[in-house]
Amino acid sequence: MTATQIAVPVRRGHTPGRLIAAEVMKIRTTNVWWLLTLGIVLFTALALTANGFNHHFTLYPPLNQVGSANRQEAITQAAIAHSPAGLQAIAADMLTSGQFFGCLLAMLIGILVVTNEYFHQTATATFMTNPHRTAVIMAKLVAAALFAAMFWLVSTILNVITTPIYLHTQHVDVSLTQWPVTRSVLLNLLAFVMWAVFGLGLGTLIRSQIGAVVTGMAVYLIGLAAVAIIFHLIYNAYPHSWVLAAQVISPAVASQVMISPGRAFDHAPPQYVGLLVMIGYAVVFGGLGIWLTRRRDIS
Repeated sequence: MTATQIAVPVRRGHTPGRLIAAEVMKIRTTNVWWLLTLGIVLFTALALTANGFNHHFTLYPPLNQVGSANRQEAITQAAIAHSPAGLQAIAADMLTSGQFFGCLLAMLIGILVVTNEYFHQTATATFMTNPHRTAVIMAKLVAAALFAAMFWLVSTILNVITTPIYLHTQHVDVSLTQWPVTRSVLLNLLAFVMWAVFGLGLGTLIRSQIGAVVTGMAVYLIGLAAVAIIFHLIYNAYPHSWVLAAQVISPAVASQVMISPGRAFDHAPPQYVGLLVMIGYAVVFGGLGIWLTRRRDIS
């Protein structure tokens, strides 16, 4: 990016804490982190608005505007939404608003933690100061995870402030401290962190900052749509529920599944399946980042 970055020296005989502090400082010397934080605020606000309207019309469908053929279905959906499980799902969805674009921005910070070194030509200084490449990449991973957690915190604070007000206006009562709701919020944190790890691995694979960012966004946005289209086409030819459930192999779909106390979509697998898929991606891409950094030349 166009912001300048300084190389933060780390003394020999460093500790992991100093390495992590140096990596955090490198991110803070650019304008990118606060621009991404501003993006989190805007995207969370938009998601809260969209989710609020969507759940309102689910809870209180405009039956006078619904055709007779769909009226019974709307009534059934409203009854499900007013059930304890339905209200928990609504609360969890509101409290995790902004996850879709939030995880995208978490991935970007993971990419930038690595590619900034090559973009600003500070990689040589970093690895000469600390020749233990595994320690360096682990410090970068922790730094990226910390910023991803900060993005989650900003988004969650906005959601926690807004959700009780919204539920009150909808005349529904649901405790936000129930475990299915709390679990979704905590898994949302894990999703943010895992996407940061995914981005870090992608950044080590594609050193070009522009190339890594474009590839990451394509995988996240275009890949999500492509996966949905492909699996629905397969389902039309081979109508078995597991075909639609298999969409969870896409990391963007997996992160949505893992935060949904109910079903994220028709025939979606349980939460733990999305969690396992995301853990697999985090392990693979985190390990890829360490392996490539150890084997590749710096320049």
